[in-house]
Amino acid sequence: MRKEVIGNATLYLGDCLEILPMLSGLGDGCQNPDVSVEQGGGADIALPTRIDAVITSPPYAQQRDYGAKIADWDALMCGAFAYFPASDMCQILVNLGQIHRDGEVICYWEKWREWMRSKGWRFFGQYVWDQGDGLPGNWNGRLAPSHEYVFHFNKQHRETNKWVRVNNPRGPSGTGLRSADGTTKGISSPDKCGQPFKIADSVIRVYREMRREFEHPAIYPVRFPQELAASFTDPLQIVLDPFMGSGTTGVACMNLGRKFIGIEIEPKYFDIACERIENAQRQERLFV
Repeated sequence: MRKEVIGNATLYLGDCLEILPMLSGLGDGCQNPDVSVEQGGGADIALPTRIDAVITSPPYAQQRDYGAKIADWDALMCGAFAYFPASDMCQILVNLGQIHRDGEVICYWEKWREWMRSKGWRFFGQYVWDQGDGLPGNWNGRLAPSHEYVFHFNKQHRETNKWVRVNNPRGPSGTGLRSADGTTKGISSPDKCGQPFKIADSVIRVYREMRREFEHPAIYPVRFPQELAASFTDPLQIVLDPFMGSGTTGVACMNLGRKFIGIEIEPKYFDIACERIENAQRQERLFV
């Protein structure tokens, strides 16, 4: 295992199923009793203050070649979320895409989602990542795919940050949500109308990343995790990504002034993540 510290980011090269129990102070994990630390950017694993948010896009099924093959997706996900030092108000946001097999949508997340609920993590929200135009091709009778999901879990809710600029703030004369009988009610908080910022929508409208600049099979744009971090964390809070890949969530955290802990099992992606996060940290220092 290797550790690198880059500003407010701490990155681990290794298996998250082994590293996360260490972060929780539970020893050396479930699988490998002989884990040792190679000095990269710091000393032994130090227990962090509690994780405030998990923002991650784990591999799913065998849709893409990430290097290491996934024998049991449920075991991977349950293991990743079994042991990590979560704060009381930690928000978990997991990006997952659809799988089709034998003419049907495969809801491969159902067992894991129920396992999360059994551990006290409420299935609090489900959001849509609108990726822009549908991909070209013949999709066997389905509409062209242009979206993925974000699954939101928590044990307690926290107030969502208002960071989206309002172009045309409504006055108190606006209407609120439609009720069960079809009528609309007035604004519930007219004193709060006309504010310059609002809560982000449940549809995250960010175009997919089509380039393969970083040689990762499923890279997503920095703005996607940045919007999630902006909504559910505050400056200097800690964000964890146990499936870091090429470090996109870490770059987003550096851009927003959040602390970051990332774990990646593939050395080539880990090195790319280190470089990208170092560049983001350098830009942040120049800005300051």
